[in-house]
Amino acid sequence: MRNRPARGVAAAVALVVLACPGVSFAESPGTATGPVHASVRLDPRPMVGGGSVPAHFVGFSVEWSLIERYMGPTARPAFANLLGNLGTGVLRIGGSSQDVMPFDATAVNTNEVITPEDLADIRATLDAANADHIAGDGTPNWGVILGTAMSPPTAQRPWRVPEHARAFVTQGVGPAFAGADEDVAAVSLGNEPDLSYRYDLQQYLGDFAAFSGANATRPYPIVTPNTSEPIAPWTSIANRSVETRFFWDWPAILDATAPATKANAGAFGAWAADHFYPLARTCATDPYRCPTIPALLSDERSANFNYQVYTHANEAARRGLGYRVEELNTAAGRGAHGVSDVAASAVWALDTMFNAACPQPPHAPSVNAECGTGAIGVNFHNAEVRAFFHPEEGNGYYNAINFDPSAAMGAPTPAPEYYALLLFARLAQGTTGLRPMPVAVNAPQGGQVKAWRVDGGASERRAFLINKGDQPVSLDVAAPGATYEIDRMTPDDPSGAGRTLDAPGVRIDGRVVSADGSWPGFQPTVGTAEAGHFQVTLGAGEAVVVTLHGHDG
Repeated sequence: MRNRPARGVAAAVALVVLACPGVSFAESPGTATGPVHASVRLDPRPMVGGGSVPAHFVGFSVEWSLIERYMGPTARPAFANLLGNLGTGVLRIGGSSQDVMPFDATAVNTNEVITPEDLADIRATLDAANADHIAGDGTPNWGVILGTAMSPPTAQRPWRVPEHARAFVTQGVGPAFAGADEDVAAVSLGNEPDLSYRYDLQQYLGDFAAFSGANATRPYPIVTPNTSEPIAPWTSIANRSVETRFFWDWPAILDATAPATKANAGAFGAWAADHFYPLARTCATDPYRCPTIPALLSDERSANFNYQVYTHANEAARRGLGYRVEELNTAAGRGAHGVSDVAASAVWALDTMFNAACPQPPHAPSVNAECGTGAIGVNFHNAEVRAFFHPEEGNGYYNAINFDPSAAMGAPTPAPEYYALLLFARLAQGTTGLRPMPVAVNAPQGGQVKAWRVDGGASERRAFLINKGDQPVSLDVAAPGATYEIDRMTPDDPSGAGRTLDAPGVRIDGRVVSADGSWPGFQPTVGTAEAGHFQVTLGAGEAVVVTLHGHDG
């Protein structure tokens, strides 16, 4: 399956329709047979302008404490297949663990220290995922971001100094990736410095100057600042009525870090990094953080994300940098049971990837209608359920890929979110002409719908239709006369109780990933448009991808 491109991606035009509560548009008539809740029109002509969904857009983030669980000898074959199913991407190794786990070239390999053995496991995993090795742009199919500590030293952790980062690179990364240096997309310095530096910008910038002055990451690219922000409405961040940590310090941070970042850019380019969580596992002191499915799928949480991505991607672009959301998931604190580990997380993940690629800023509607500003990629985070160094206790609820917590450390398995990444990577990643599209709402269910499109060749058009609501939606698609294929991502409730958004599983075309991590392939159904229209019914919590063939565009 590795290096096999998404069916039709090189010459596809994609329309994405995302069900989203509270959205309404001007009404237009639908002509399909039966009740129609909403309608969209797909212009057969290639769009002029628009953005893109870059190669390597999708990715995962894994804590250092879980290397053996995902990439050890018994876990590696399945994990490499799970990466290979997506075609291209970026794997990030880091998170808070990179600031609490030292690198030691001579230590016995345990969950509490980073060793050359860990780096060798990562290299072996990428070798397996990159069996055919080269993506269409000349880069490896999968690259890796390797995180090391940059945080104020303490009596318990005095090793958090430039010399430690230099040893990590020279004694760990360099030997492990000899002959495959291009696989290392970047070395990340520190994690969430807004928290580790207690909002002390000058101390953070001083330490960055010391680390960069010591060439701590050379010869590998550097990425910063990996900042986080409070879970709060975008309006409160905009008017600064909440503690914004380093949000408004990005111009000063990038002025200080961009020169060093660009001076040593590698095959994957140079970028600045950010984190985002719409909810939190704990919310006793702040009800706004509380995790529920309606909150996760709400327009408001999407608006918060769009505001952050648009604002920071713009700041990065002004300094010649890309922008990547290197740590992303449903709820901070390792997710929330019943929200992060159910089908709703797949719906949210698919929505969020398109919003990352083309954020629509709530404070400036339509300013980014052609998707000129956006992220170059996202990394969905994976961690232990409670605390570092205790993987035997189980998986974080938000994990997109679940590790084996037993002593066997066997094959990792896909969670609901993984299927959203699979659908996006194989059928949207690498396309151009990305734009949002209007949706005509004819009934309350139709108010759950949004639309996007991307352009490719003249002989195909592709539509992603996602129902984020808890009721079926009937959608009329106006399009040139054509045959079409339909792939469906559907909630899977093996209990037979009929759960949808809260179902524990997800399938695509009725299929699941095999036990060895390989994907058996899509199995679309086929239909024919009549008089330039066809109707698609979306079940609750269901995503449909429509690929049109044979139009005259």
